[in-house]
Order: sequence, then structure tokens, then C-alpha cells
Amino acid sequence: MNISELVTAEPDGASFRQLRIRGHLLKVVTTSPEADALVSETFWPPGMLGVFDTPPGSTHRPDLTVVDLPSSPTDIHALLRLAADNCVPGEFELTRDYRLPRYDADTHTVFTLRDVNSDEVAALVRTEDRAVIVRPRSGLGDRWLTRIIRDVATRIAKAEGSLVLHSSALVFDDGAYLVVGDSGAGKSTTAIALARLLPEAGWMGNDRMHLDRRGHSYDVTACPLPLAINKGSLDVMGVSDFDGWPVRAGLPGVGSDWDQFQGEDKLKLSSREVHRFLGVDVVPQAPLAGVILPRIDREAAYRLEPSTLDHTSEVIRRNCFSLDDNLYGEDWLKVPVRHHAPPPSVEDFLEHLAKLPVLRCSLGSAADVARLADEFARAVRL
Repeated sequence: MNISELVTAEPDGASFRQLRIRGHLLKVVTTSPEADALVSETFWPPGMLGVFDTPPGSTHRPDLTVVDLPSSPTDIHALLRLAADNCVPGEFELTRDYRLPRYDADTHTVFTLRDVNSDEVAALVRTEDRAVIVRPRSGLGDRWLTRIIRDVATRIAKAEGSLVLHSSALVFDDGAYLVVGDSGAGKSTTAIALARLLPEAGWMGNDRMHLDRRGHSYDVTACPLPLAINKGSLDVMGVSDFDGWPVRAGLPGVGSDWDQFQGEDKLKLSSREVHRFLGVDVVPQAPLAGVILPRIDREAAYRLEPSTLDHTSEVIRRNCFSLDDNLYGEDWLKVPVRHHAPPPSVEDFLEHLAKLPVLRCSLGSAADVARLADEFARAVRL
């Protein structure tokens, strides 16, 4: 495999699309209909993580071109051997504390790609304005294109000043309500349940929200991570027809613990699948209107009350990725960013929250969820 041709030639039979990410233009090239469809499935509706498709025919030079090139394992290993024989070896941090080999030359760098849960190997060749993914023809391989686009969009957002919280979110009365908490606290269950039960409400996203200061308020933008939910949470919401859902990721297999109320194995739904199977509108962006701090516990009594400042501060600080980014390591992709700005401080954000409804709740049953929907609506409209 000739690296010079690899980083300059357009692959035969490829499809092209252009994405606008916060004013940056990203050209995407792929020969895989499956990978292209997964990009559309992930960044839906338009605006997820600030990503929008742009009309074809733009004359503007892209800030970065990402080429997705399905290849045989033999070709991928040959590329990595060639890089190892002719380049300076090193390491890079694909995600926090997960290091993989890299190979540096004068005009390019070859990165080894491997998911933390798989032995399947891919590669990425980075030049000044181009990133070429060379990966297997597999379901896991198809996901690398989406993963790289999400990485680019996340790094642009953070460089331009996004505050990133470990949070789910819903939209009610046109405002975004962050649902913030530790893993297992019930963020996903609370957000999707309220979105289903409240009239004209919507779901924003799962696990990660970006907040951008806009004058005296904040805009909330969802990161397109799948909704991860277990059967116990579906039971709480009264959902029982999931056996026939043709979900892209499939239902958790035999031997999983997803049927337990707080099992580690979970059903994963894209935003399109959330809309399709749970009947919930999906909203990618909305102004911040409040915060919910949940606790899911079958043994606990129902509770909904205003949160104290100390409790709010403790939960927010513990779930702020911007303080110690444990999602990404070094900027190994060298994402081009035009404007840099520091994120708002947590202190400034907490000061702003003092002006908004911040509620803490405890839930343990379907009846509690229904009660929460009714009382939440009244509480935030006071």
C-alpha cells in the first residue's frame, strides 16, 4: 500500500458529503454505504454536537478532509509494517490512559486504531489537511468514521469554550433541563421518562452535554452518544414491546445482566431509534432552563425538592468533564480550530444555576416516575 497515493487519491466509487461544525467545514469521503448511513443515523437531528450537513457544491476549501477506506486485514497490517519500518515509532493517547503505537514521518503520521474492547486493528494516516481511515470491512470498522467525526466536533467545541457535563437532558417548555449525576444515578431513565410523559417535551441526549455561554444565559447542545438503558428502566416507564425492535446494536445477548434494574449491560439506541421506538421527539439544542439531580433506588421513598447549594455544587463538580477530561487524551488528530476560548468556570456556572430551578429527586417505581412528571411540571413553572 503506497502511502503517498493513499493520502492524495480519491477512492473509486466514493460518496462525498460536507459537514459544517461550528463554522468549520469537514469533507467526508467513504466507499461504505453502511458507514455513511451510520453518520446520518448518529448526527440526527441536524445540530447534534453542532454538526450540520451543508448543500453540495460548496466552493470553500474544507478545513479537514476525512476519508474512510475499507480494506483487508492484510493491507492494514502491511501499511502498519511499512510505517514501522520507515518512520519514527512512538505512542499516542487515543482515549484517556489508552495508548497505542504511532509512526511519524516528515509528511505524515500513521496511527494504530484499536477499540479498547476489540483486537480488530485499523489505521489512520494524518497529513496537514487530510485524515485517511484504513479499516476492516466490518460493523466495528464502519463505526470508525462516526467516531472520528465526533472526536473532531468535540475538540472544536471544547477549544471554543464549551463546558462539558456528564449529563442527560430533556426539553420542556422550549428549555433544556440537564439531568446530572454519577453513573447509575438514573440520568438516562429520568430524562427519557420525563420526555415521554410530559406533553410536548423532548429528549436531548445521553451522557454528555455541551454548554456554551451566550451573554447572560447558556445554550445546551447534545453530544450524539446512544441512549444506554436497561430493562429495569424500561419497566419503570411501562415499555414492554422491545423484543421486536430491529435496533442497530441489537438486544443484549444471553448471559448479560441487562434485565436487572441497574445492570451493567444495556440496550443502546441512537437518537433516531429513541424517536422511532420510544415515540419521543429529539431536540439537539435549547437554552438552559434548569437542572435535575436524580437518584434511582427501589428501596428509597419518593422525593422531589429543591436542591441545596452544597449538594448541587458537589454533584456538578464531580461530573464536569472540563475539569479533568477523562474522555479524550492528547489532541492526536491535530483538529484545526479557528477560535479558542476558555470555558466558563464552574463557579460562574453554579452562580447562574442559583437563578434557575435545581431539583433533586428519588425514584423507585413506575408510579414515582408518573408522579415526578406531574410535580416537575408544576415546580419549574412556579
